[in-house]
Amino acid sequence: MKKKINYLFAALVFIAVMCLMNGLGYFWSFLAMIEGMLLRGEQGVDIVYTFLMDHMNFYSVMIYLPVAFLFGVWFYLTVLLKEGTGVYLRKSTKRVSLVCFGWTLLLTLAMQHATSLIFLLFQLISPEALSDYNDLVEGSSMMQYSLLWVFSTLILPPLAEEIIFRGLIMKYLQRAGAAFVVANLIQAVLFGIFHQNLVQGVYAAVLGFILGYLAWRYDSLLVPMFMHFLYNLTGTVLVDFENAFLPDWAFVILIFFSVPVLAVSLLMIHFGIGDKKKKERVR
Repeated sequence: MKKKINYLFAALVFIAVMCLMNGLGYFWSFLAMIEGMLLRGEQGVDIVYTFLMDHMNFYSVMIYLPVAFLFGVWFYLTVLLKEGTGVYLRKSTKRVSLVCFGWTLLLTLAMQHATSLIFLLFQLISPEALSDYNDLVEGSSMMQYSLLWVFSTLILPPLAEEIIFRGLIMKYLQRAGAAFVVANLIQAVLFGIFHQNLVQGVYAAVLGFILGYLAWRYDSLLVPMFMHFLYNLTGTVLVDFENAFLPDWAFVILIFFSVPVLAVSLLMIHFGIGDKKKKERVR
C-alpha cells in the first residue's frame, strides 16, 4: 500500500503541470490586459493583446520558465536528494557515449519524417483536426527564429517536459511497482494529453514513448533531453529548409526510408552498440 501511493504522486504531477501551464497563460494574459487598460484604456488592451500575439515566443518563455524552475525543484527534492546528487550524476552518464548521441540523432531524423505518416493519416480521416493543428502552429511563433525562440522552443520545453514526464511521472510509476512498459505507456499518453491538440497529442504520445524508452535504456534524462531538443529543432528549421528546397518526390523518399531507419537506429540503441558499458566488456 505504501508503494501504491506513488500512483497518486504521478497523477498529482500531471494535474499540477496542467493547472500551472494553463493558469500561467490566463495569469499573464490578465496581467497584460490590466496593464494595457491602466495605460491607455480599451485601446491599451488591444495594443497589449496584439503585442502578445506577435511575440508568442516571449509569452511561451514566461510560462515555461516558472514551470521548469518549480518542477526542477520538485525533481531535486524527490529524486536527486533521495538518490544522492553525485550517485545520480554518475549513474546518468555511465552508459552515455558520443556514439549513443549519434544513434539518437539518426533516430530523431527518422522519427521527424515518420511523423509525416501521422499527418497523412489525419488528412485522410479527419482533415478538420489537421487544419486546426496547422492553425495552431502558424499562431505559435514556432517559425519566428530569434534568441527568444531558442529558449521557448529548443531549451525550456525539452528541459521542463523531460523532468516532468520522463523524470517525475515515470519515476513515481516505477516506484509504485509498475512494469517499465506500463509506466512508459502511461507517461506517453499523458504527454500526448498535455499538448491539448488531437494531432499534436498523437505524435507527442508516440514521441513520448520513445523518449521514455531512451530514459530507461540509458538510465538518464540526458539522452531524451537531447532527442527532444533535436526533434524541436528539426521540426522547425529542417522542415522549413525541406519545404523551401526539396521537391515533393524527394520528400516522399525521405518518408519512405524513415521507417526502416527508425527501426535500425532503435535496434542499435537497444543492443548498446557504442555504449560505454559495451566498450568496457571488450577490454
